[in-house]
Amino acid sequence: MRFLFVLLILAACPASAMKLDDTLSPLQNIDMQVDWQHKNRMDELSEDQLNALEARFTNYEVRLNTASHVGQHVRIYLGLPVNIRGLNDPAALRLGWTTRSHFLDGTVTPGTRALLFDGLVNSAVLVDILDFTLEIDGRAFSAPINFEPDYEIEIITP
Repeated sequence: MRFLFVLLILAACPASAMKLDDTLSPLQNIDMQVDWQHKNRMDELSEDQLNALEARFTNYEVRLNTASHVGQHVRIYLGLPVNIRGLNDPAALRLGWTTRSHFLDGTVTPGTRALLFDGLVNSAVLVDILDFTLEIDGRAFSAPINFEPDYEIEIITP
């Protein structure tokens, strides 16, 4: 009986994540305007607040190829690589987003991932528009920052 219980628990767990194809997304080279996060009363700011930068970019279209998963319950994650070109310290960057349709709002830091979608796949391509906010510690810049988010999918079996 205990063996059956363990098997039932394992069957309900998601499979390991697989990379999800986002090449259907339009090519978007983003030119961000970076500004200070705390502009007022600069003489009262801590060193961390004084170096806090923020950039926003909107209308970022994401198209994920989910053709082989139509009819399946899945979880899709957005993640960032650990190493970000142009950044000396991965802890110095945080990427947050809000969405306009199917996807979930979230936040990630380099080397982590966050849930972007949890549900039944109803179409071959999942499409949504994301508005991003990038928070950066200005002390960690070594060159212009360059990165691409990763998308992973897990199939959830009942």
